[in-house]
Amino acid sequence: MKPVLRLVIISALLTYSGNIPAADTCPVKKIGAERLPDLNIPRSGHQVFYAGGELMVAGGHTDGFVPTPTAEYLKDGKWHTLQMTYTHDFAVSVVLKSGKVLLAGGLEQPTGIGQTFSAELYDPQTHTFRGFGIMQRKRAGASGLEIDSGQVVITGNWYNDDGIELFQEEQNGKTDHILRQSFTYIKDVAAQRSCPYIFRMAGNDALIVGNSGTKGDSLHITFADRLRGDTVHIPLFETWQPLFKSGNDDGAGFIGDETKNDFTYLLAVVDRSGQVAIARVCGTDINLLPTSCPVPMECMGKKISYSSIIADRQAGLAYLMGCDADFYTSSKIRHYILSINYGHSTNGGVPITLYYTDPLPAVPSCSHALTSDGNLLMAGGLINSSNFTPSKHVYLFRIGRTPTDEQACISLWLVALIILAVLLLVCTIAYFVIKKRRVATSEASEASDAAQTLMERINKLMEEQKLYQNRELKLQDVAAVLGTNRRFISDCINSQAGCTFAQYVNAYRIEHAKRLLRQNAGQKIADVYYESGFANETTFFRTFKSVTGMTPKEWLSKS
Repeated sequence: MKPVLRLVIISALLTYSGNIPAADTCPVKKIGAERLPDLNIPRSGHQVFYAGGELMVAGGHTDGFVPTPTAEYLKDGKWHTLQMTYTHDFAVSVVLKSGKVLLAGGLEQPTGIGQTFSAELYDPQTHTFRGFGIMQRKRAGASGLEIDSGQVVITGNWYNDDGIELFQEEQNGKTDHILRQSFTYIKDVAAQRSCPYIFRMAGNDALIVGNSGTKGDSLHITFADRLRGDTVHIPLFETWQPLFKSGNDDGAGFIGDETKNDFTYLLAVVDRSGQVAIARVCGTDINLLPTSCPVPMECMGKKISYSSIIADRQAGLAYLMGCDADFYTSSKIRHYILSINYGHSTNGGVPITLYYTDPLPAVPSCSHALTSDGNLLMAGGLINSSNFTPSKHVYLFRIGRTPTDEQACISLWLVALIILAVLLLVCTIAYFVIKKRRVATSEASEASDAAQTLMERINKLMEEQKLYQNRELKLQDVAAVLGTNRRFISDCINSQAGCTFAQYVNAYRIEHAKRLLRQNAGQKIADVYYESGFANETTFFRTFKSVTGMTPKEWLSKS
């Protein structure tokens, strides 16, 4: 059996399942799973999207792990089957601004063997598929995203070379007639990935990240590829990595406003212990999103396996999908939806709530779909976690924007009670504000003194014990030596030095490298970066240029 079997099974279910229990402070609520009409054909590895206002499933493989050249759309309570030009199992699909849908690549043969070049377009107005050409490279497990220019960025591959190519349609400016559709290879990538994330950036640029290699192996890299420009170092990826991406909707986590040139996304990330968190992506800046409590990793004694994020910008909510981590051995599993209220941040962070269902027989094998009223839908998947027995089941998780009667109809007496409470608070608010300011001023002074003292201890530790020469140095290592915790060390460096822990350590490493270069200009560069604490030459050169604005050779010539 090809190892791709394992990848297709877990394409929507990353098996990061840390040992950290669910936080007591995170609300946990039960949600219903409404059974909708079954698909006509059992499917896994397929695409799920809305086109022309209709829910659509396309491609994938059916019973026996055999690719199916069919699609289905839901209308009037029934699924209607369509014939596609090609099979697209574990392929890339992109809903274009024109309303059409691009489908390309996928596994070539039954049981997950090979890749394909083939591409076609679906027109929801006519419910027809039309094959028109081929990609520059055979691909399976690729990702795609349309950028401002109307071009579609395609990258990622499984068991084949990766690289970035663009799909574009050339139109007659006078008649809007499509003259030609083509794929153009743009460039190689610094890291070979499968199922990567693609994030839009300003200026028709795109950022490409991911932690899965072209053979399903886990990657741990600290940089991202760009469509236009060189790779960029991501400090957050020193300790956190993106979760495996399910499905092909790379715009699913978008929470920005393209009319304001705001290309902000949410991304689920995981650390080495298996703890999941939420990151905010804005261009090349990727940082953790503070949440009111840690992301729960267990529910009712079951470990949770999370996948990708779907955002509902209209409601200011985003959803991280998950299921029981033991789906390989259980005939029925619970599904989880972590609601992230990113549009409502408080001092304690963004509120999150975990919803769970009763055990269901199907495991999702592709991304979920967001309905027009803000509910979530799962179509198809796997039974008993086997690619040979895909599912026909379709479920609707009612978690949408429609308020309940209890939420919508607030009693008049409750309103009056709230108004009375506000009036009573106004009478004493001045007293508490003044008192709080005095206490805050005293506490701020004490905290500042403590942070300054801790910073002096950290500096002394670096200068006297040269901890930066440890290529595996982590926050917890410094915290252990100083008898404190990682959070205090990180906050102290951020506030006192104005940088991250990685930037702080790299500054010492670069200064050490400068001293070595001055002392012996003929010293081998490998000896310089190795003794300075860098793990490899690429990281050394990138960091040196980022800090000094020059390469080591350029800097040495001007010293």
